[in-house]
Amino acid sequence: MKFVSKLALTAMLALGSTALVTTPALAQKDKKGASKEDPNALKVGDAFRKAAQPAMEAVQAKNWAAAAPALDALDQAAQNDDEKYYAAYLRSRVQIGQNDLAGLTKTLPILIASPRTPANELPIYKRQYYTILGNQALTAKQYPAAIDALTKAREAGNNDFDISISLANAYAQTGKPNESVAEVDRAIQAVRATGQKPPVAWYQFAIPRVYATGNRAATADWLKKMIADYPTKQNWRWGVLVMRGSADSAGGRLTAAQRIDLYRLLRTTKVLADQNDYIDYAESVNSAGLPWEAVAVIDEGRAAGKIPAGNPDIARIYTSAQTKAKAEGSLTPLIKQSQAAANGKMASQTGDAFLASGDYAKAVELYDVALQKGGVAADEVNLHRAIALYNLGRKDDARTGFGQVKTPPAVDLAALWTVALDLPALS
Repeated sequence: MKFVSKLALTAMLALGSTALVTTPALAQKDKKGASKEDPNALKVGDAFRKAAQPAMEAVQAKNWAAAAPALDALDQAAQNDDEKYYAAYLRSRVQIGQNDLAGLTKTLPILIASPRTPANELPIYKRQYYTILGNQALTAKQYPAAIDALTKAREAGNNDFDISISLANAYAQTGKPNESVAEVDRAIQAVRATGQKPPVAWYQFAIPRVYATGNRAATADWLKKMIADYPTKQNWRWGVLVMRGSADSAGGRLTAAQRIDLYRLLRTTKVLADQNDYIDYAESVNSAGLPWEAVAVIDEGRAAGKIPAGNPDIARIYTSAQTKAKAEGSLTPLIKQSQAAANGKMASQTGDAFLASGDYAKAVELYDVALQKGGVAADEVNLHRAIALYNLGRKDDARTGFGQVKTPPAVDLAALWTVALDLPALS
C-alpha cells in the first residue's frame, strides 16, 4: 500500500516560517556614493536596486501577480553574485507563497550554492530542497532517486516522520524489506515520542514485509504491537490471515493441514467471520478425516447466526461429517493400540482425532506417547499438543509447547498461537 505523504506541506511551512526570519540587507550609499551600511550587506548596483524596489514591495505585500513580472525584470538586471542571490531569495518567497515546488527546485540550488546564504539558513535550504526532490521522485516512481534525495534531506536535518514513511515506500518498491520495515519502525517511534498513536496502516504495511524476511519472532512482535494499539477482532483476524496468503522467505506456503491449524486459531479466538469461513473450515477438517471437528464447527456457526438456514453446502458437509463420525465409533480402543505400537505415528493420529473431537486432555496424553515413541514429525506433534494445552487453559504449558516448535512454517503458526496467549479483549 501507499502512504499519503505530507512532505510538500512540510517543506512549505518549514521553509516559509524559518527562512524569512533573516531578510538580506542591501548596502546603502550616502549622498557622496560611499557605503554607510554594514560591510556584510549585499553589494548591488543602482540599476539592480531600482529594479529590486517594486519586486520587494510586491513580495512583502504577497502580491504574487505583481511580483512575477517584477522578478523577471530583476533577473535581467542581476549581474554580480550578490544580485543573483537576492533575486533568487525574493523569487523563493513567491514560490513558497504559491506552493510552487517545481520552481523551488530551481531556485533553492542557487541559494545553497551562494556564499551569501547565512550559515544558519543553509541547512534549511538543503533539507527542504532534498525533501522536495525526494517527494517528486517518489510521486514519479523513481524510487532509487527518491531514496537518495530523502536520505540527503535527513542528513541535512529533516527528521519528520514523513521522511521515514516515504523511504519505507521507496525501499519496499526496490526489494529491500528490511530497510523498509526499519523506516516504518522509525516513524512509529517518532510518533510515539509525541504522545500519539501510529496509524494501523503502518503496522499493516510492515507486518507482511517482516514475515517475508523469514523473521518469525519479529513478525509476532509486530503483530503484538498492532493489537496492543488496535485490539479489534478485524485486526487480529487480518494478522492471522497474512500468513495464510503470504509465502515465507523461502517461498514456502502452508499445507492443507497447517491451514486447518490457522482456522483453529481463528475459532479459538472467536474471529471466524462468515459462512465462507465455516464452510471452508468444515470442509477441510472433514476431508482430512476429522469429522468430529466439522460437526462442532458447523454447530457453532449455526448457533452464532453465521450460517444461514438452508445453506446446501453446509447441509452436505454436515451430513457427511455426521456419517463419518458415527462410522468411526469410539476412539477409546485406539488408545491402547497407540500405546502398544512400535512408533508414535498411531498415537499422533489418535491425538489429532481427540483434538478434533474436543477431548483435549486425551489429546495431550496421546501426543506425549507419540513424542516418547518417536518416528513422528515432532514440530507438528508439539504444535498440536500446545493447541490442546491452550484449549485446556494451561497457558504456561502451552507457551512452552509452542516454543518447542522449531522449523517453518509450523514455527510461524506457533508464533501466532503464542501471540494469542496474551491477546487483550478484542472489540
